[in-house]
Amino acid sequence: MNKKIFLDKNENPYKPSKNIIKELEKFDIESLRFFPEYSPQKLDEQMAKYLNIENDNIISVNGMYEAFACIINSYDKYKIFLQEPYRDLYIMIFSYYKMHYDIIKAREDYNISLKNNIKNKNSIIIASNPNAETGMFINIKEIEEFLKNYEGIYVIDESYINFAGESAVKLINEYKNLIIIRSIAHSHSISGLNINFIVSNSQNIENMSKLRQKYSVNKISETIMTAALQDEKTSYNNIFDIVLERERLDTILSKEGFIVIPSRANFLLIKHVNKESDYIYEELIKRNIFVKKYDKENILSDFLRVTISTNKINNILINTLKDILYNN
Repeated sequence: MNKKIFLDKNENPYKPSKNIIKELEKFDIESLRFFPEYSPQKLDEQMAKYLNIENDNIISVNGMYEAFACIINSYDKYKIFLQEPYRDLYIMIFSYYKMHYDIIKAREDYNISLKNNIKNKNSIIIASNPNAETGMFINIKEIEEFLKNYEGIYVIDESYINFAGESAVKLINEYKNLIIIRSIAHSHSISGLNINFIVSNSQNIENMSKLRQKYSVNKISETIMTAALQDEKTSYNNIFDIVLERERLDTILSKEGFIVIPSRANFLLIKHVNKESDYIYEELIKRNIFVKKYDKENILSDFLRVTISTNKINNILINTLKDILYNN
C-alpha cells in the first residue's frame, strides 16, 4: 500500500460543512485590516446556543494550552491532580508552564476512578469524558455524585462528548466547582482551527476571561467556527456514520481475537490476545497505516488506539490486520 493512512490523531474523515464556504465568500476582506474583537462575541453566542446555555457561561480560547492557562492561573495556589488515563497533551502543557501535578490512578478496567480520596479544598482534578485515550464514558449521575462530595475544582475535558451523548454542561450552575472544556474539532471536522471553549458558571467565566490572551481567536477562524455550528445537519450525519462504523469495527475486531475497550468516542482502544501490540504496530507501519502506540510506562502500553475512519478505510484496516494475524 503506497498511500499513507493516518489513524493516530482522531481526526474526522469527513469533509466539514459546505456552509463554511458560503460564509467565507461573504467575508469582508477589508475587515482584516483591523484587529479582531477581544472576545469573539458572535462565536461565543453561537456555541452557547448550541449547548443551550447562557452567553455568560462560555468563553472561546485558542486551543487547550490557553484553556489550561486560564483555568490553572485562576486557581494558582491549588494542587493539580490528573485522573489516569490522561492525554499526552496535558503533560506537554504542564511541562510548558512548569506546573507540578500528581496522578490519581485508574481503575482496574482502565476507566477513571471517581473515589473521592482528595479532601483538599484547594485542589484541581482534571479528567476527560469520554476518556481521550480509552473512549470509556462516565455517566452524568456518577459525576454528580462525585461533585456532591468534592470541594475542589473539577475540570472535565469533553472534547469527544458529541460521539457519546449526555454532557455534564447541564450541571455547571448547580455545581460552582465544575469547569468543562469543550471542542467541536473532532465532531465538525475542523481540527485545523484548534479552538476550544471553557464552560462554567458565570462567576468562574468572568474570572477566567480576564486571563485569556488578547485577540486569541482571529476573524477568519470565528467565521468558520460559527458557520460550522450553524449547520447541525452535516455534523449530525457525520457523527452518526462514525458511531455506526465504531460499532461495526468493534464487532469485527472482537471476533478476530482483539480485546476492544468499550468506546463512546471516535476511536477504539484494542489489543490482541495472542499477538503483541508492538508487533502489530510495526507491521501496520510497514503497510503505511499509522495508529497510536503508548510508551512502556503508560498503563495502556499493551494497547493500540485506532481512529474510526470511513467504511472504505476501516475495511482496509480490517483486511490488513487479518493479513498480519494470519499470514505472517
